[in-house]
Amino acid sequence: MQYVLQSRWFQNPGNWHSRYAWPVEFAVRAVKEVGFLGFSVDSMRAPLIAMGQTLFEPPDVAGWELGKGWFSTGGMLARMNFAATIAANQRFNLASAAAGAKDSPDALMEFFFDRLSPAPFDPQPLDALRAYLVDGGAWTGSTAQLQTKAAGLARLIVGSSEYQLM
Repeated sequence: MQYVLQSRWFQNPGNWHSRYAWPVEFAVRAVKEVGFLGFSVDSMRAPLIAMGQTLFEPPDVAGWELGKGWFSTGGMLARMNFAATIAANQRFNLASAAAGAKDSPDALMEFFFDRLSPAPFDPQPLDALRAYLVDGGAWTGSTAQLQTKAAGLARLIVGSSEYQLM
Protein backbone atom coordinates (compact mmCIF):
# COMPACT_ATOMS: atom_id res chain seq x y z
CA MET A 1 0.00 0.00 0.00
CA GLN A 2 2.87 2.37 0.79
CA TYR A 3 4.35 1.72 -2.66
CA VAL A 4 1.06 2.62 -4.35
CA LEU A 5 0.44 5.79 -2.31
CA GLN A 6 4.00 7.05 -2.81
CA SER A 7 4.28 6.12 -6.47
CA ARG A 8 4.75 8.83 -9.09
CA TRP A 9 1.54 7.68 -10.84
CA PHE A 10 -0.52 8.19 -7.71
CA GLN A 11 1.12 11.57 -7.00
CA ASN A 12 0.80 12.83 -10.60
CA PRO A 13 -1.57 15.87 -10.69
CA GLY A 14 -2.49 14.92 -14.26
CA ASN A 15 -4.40 11.95 -12.84
CA TRP A 16 -6.44 14.05 -10.41
CA HIS A 17 -10.05 14.83 -11.35
CA SER A 18 -9.86 12.44 -14.28
CA ARG A 19 -12.88 10.19 -13.69
CA TYR A 20 -16.52 10.69 -12.81
CA ALA A 21 -17.58 9.87 -9.27
CA TRP A 22 -20.03 7.08 -8.58
CA PRO A 23 -23.11 8.33 -6.74
CA VAL A 24 -21.92 6.84 -3.46
CA GLU A 25 -18.50 8.49 -3.87
CA PHE A 26 -20.19 11.80 -4.61
CA ALA A 27 -22.58 11.55 -1.64
CA VAL A 28 -19.95 10.44 0.89
CA ARG A 29 -17.52 13.13 -0.26
CA ALA A 30 -20.24 15.80 -0.06
CA VAL A 31 -21.29 14.74 3.43
CA LYS A 32 -17.66 14.62 4.56
CA GLU A 33 -16.75 18.03 3.12
CA VAL A 34 -19.98 19.99 3.66
CA GLY A 35 -20.95 18.49 7.01
CA PHE A 36 -22.82 15.53 8.38
CA LEU A 37 -24.90 16.71 11.34
CA GLY A 38 -28.40 15.37 10.86
CA PHE A 39 -27.41 12.94 8.11
CA SER A 40 -27.15 9.20 8.40
CA VAL A 41 -26.52 6.37 6.02
CA ASP A 42 -30.25 5.69 6.09
CA SER A 43 -31.12 9.26 5.03
CA MET A 44 -28.73 8.94 2.09
CA ARG A 45 -30.34 5.80 0.68
CA ALA A 46 -33.17 7.48 -1.27
CA PRO A 47 -30.90 10.11 -2.91
CA LEU A 48 -28.45 7.37 -3.94
CA ILE A 49 -31.25 5.38 -5.54
CA ALA A 50 -32.39 8.53 -7.37
CA MET A 51 -28.80 8.95 -8.62
CA GLY A 52 -28.90 5.38 -9.94
CA GLN A 53 -26.88 3.40 -7.40
CA THR A 54 -28.51 1.13 -4.87
CA LEU A 55 -25.89 0.10 -2.32
CA PHE A 56 -25.02 -3.60 -2.25
CA GLU A 57 -27.20 -4.23 -5.33
CA PRO A 58 -25.02 -3.91 -8.43
CA PRO A 59 -26.71 -4.50 -11.79
CA ASP A 60 -24.73 -7.72 -12.39
CA VAL A 61 -21.67 -9.61 -11.23
CA ALA A 62 -19.37 -7.16 -13.04
CA GLY A 63 -20.50 -4.40 -10.68
CA TRP A 64 -21.23 -0.84 -11.62
CA GLU A 65 -19.80 0.80 -14.70
CA LEU A 66 -17.27 3.61 -14.55
CA GLY A 67 -17.46 6.81 -16.50
CA LYS A 68 -20.09 8.97 -18.11
CA GLY A 69 -22.79 6.33 -17.79
CA TRP A 70 -23.68 7.80 -14.41
CA PHE A 71 -24.72 11.07 -15.95
CA SER A 72 -28.24 11.38 -17.18
CA THR A 73 -30.58 14.31 -16.75
CA GLY A 74 -32.29 12.59 -13.84
CA GLY A 75 -29.02 11.55 -12.22
CA MET A 76 -27.59 15.07 -12.36
CA LEU A 77 -30.84 16.51 -11.03
CA ALA A 78 -30.66 14.05 -8.12
CA ARG A 79 -27.07 15.12 -7.41
CA MET A 80 -28.03 18.79 -7.45
CA ASN A 81 -31.01 18.11 -5.19
CA PHE A 82 -28.72 16.27 -2.78
CA ALA A 83 -26.32 19.23 -2.83
CA ALA A 84 -29.21 21.58 -2.03
CA THR A 85 -30.46 19.38 0.81
CA ILE A 86 -27.10 18.96 2.49
CA ALA A 87 -26.15 22.65 2.12
CA ALA A 88 -29.47 23.77 3.61
CA ASN A 89 -29.06 21.28 6.45
CA GLN A 90 -25.59 22.61 7.26
CA ARG A 91 -26.37 26.33 6.72
CA PHE A 92 -25.43 27.54 10.18
CA ASN A 93 -22.38 25.29 10.46
CA LEU A 94 -21.10 26.46 7.07
CA ALA A 95 -21.55 30.11 8.04
CA SER A 96 -19.72 29.57 11.33
CA ALA A 97 -16.86 27.75 9.62
CA ALA A 98 -16.56 30.46 6.95
CA ALA A 99 -16.65 33.41 9.40
CA GLY A 100 -12.93 33.97 8.99
CA ALA A 101 -13.37 34.41 5.24
CA LYS A 102 -16.19 36.97 5.30
CA ASP A 103 -14.02 39.91 4.26
CA SER A 104 -14.67 39.51 0.53
CA PRO A 105 -16.45 37.25 -1.96
CA ASP A 106 -13.08 36.03 -3.24
CA ALA A 107 -11.98 35.06 0.28
CA LEU A 108 -15.21 33.15 0.77
CA MET A 109 -14.80 31.34 -2.55
CA GLU A 110 -11.21 30.39 -1.68
CA PHE A 111 -12.38 29.04 1.68
CA PHE A 112 -14.98 26.83 -0.01
CA PHE A 113 -12.65 25.68 -2.79
CA ASP A 114 -10.22 24.52 -0.10
CA ARG A 115 -12.95 22.87 1.95
CA LEU A 116 -14.84 21.21 -0.90
CA SER A 117 -11.99 20.28 -3.27
CA PRO A 118 -13.67 20.54 -6.69
CA ALA A 119 -11.73 20.33 -9.95
CA PRO A 120 -10.49 23.76 -11.07
CA PHE A 121 -13.26 25.98 -12.42
CA ASP A 122 -13.06 27.69 -15.81
CA PRO A 123 -13.27 31.51 -15.76
CA GLN A 124 -16.94 31.73 -16.82
CA PRO A 125 -18.39 29.53 -14.02
CA LEU A 126 -16.00 31.18 -11.57
CA ASP A 127 -17.41 34.58 -12.55
CA ALA A 128 -20.94 33.21 -12.11
CA LEU A 129 -20.11 32.09 -8.55
CA ARG A 130 -18.66 35.52 -7.78
CA ALA A 131 -21.78 37.17 -9.25
CA TYR A 132 -23.97 34.98 -7.02
CA LEU A 133 -22.14 36.24 -3.94
CA VAL A 134 -22.61 39.93 -4.77
CA ASP A 135 -26.08 39.58 -6.33
CA GLY A 136 -28.54 42.06 -4.88
CA GLY A 137 -25.98 44.57 -3.67
CA ALA A 138 -22.54 44.98 -2.27
CA TRP A 139 -20.76 42.37 -0.19
CA THR A 140 -21.01 43.27 3.50
CA GLY A 141 -19.94 40.02 5.15
CA SER A 142 -22.75 40.34 7.70
CA THR A 143 -23.87 37.27 9.63
CA ALA A 144 -27.18 37.12 7.75
CA GLN A 145 -25.47 37.44 4.38
CA LEU A 146 -22.89 34.83 5.32
CA GLN A 147 -25.57 32.35 6.44
CA THR A 148 -27.41 32.72 3.16
CA LYS A 149 -24.48 32.93 0.78
CA ALA A 150 -22.24 30.29 2.40
CA ALA A 151 -24.91 27.59 2.09
CA GLY A 152 -25.79 28.75 -1.43
CA LEU A 153 -22.16 28.72 -2.52
CA ALA A 154 -21.66 25.23 -1.09
CA ARG A 155 -24.78 24.09 -2.95
CA LEU A 156 -23.55 25.56 -6.24
CA ILE A 157 -20.07 24.06 -5.92
CA VAL A 158 -21.23 20.59 -4.86
CA GLY A 159 -23.86 20.60 -7.62
CA SER A 160 -21.37 21.74 -10.27
CA SER A 161 -19.86 19.57 -12.96
CA GLU A 162 -16.41 20.29 -11.52
CA TYR A 163 -17.35 18.56 -8.26
CA GLN A 164 -18.45 15.39 -10.08
CA LEU A 165 -14.87 14.45 -10.97
CA MET A 166 -12.63 12.34 -8.72
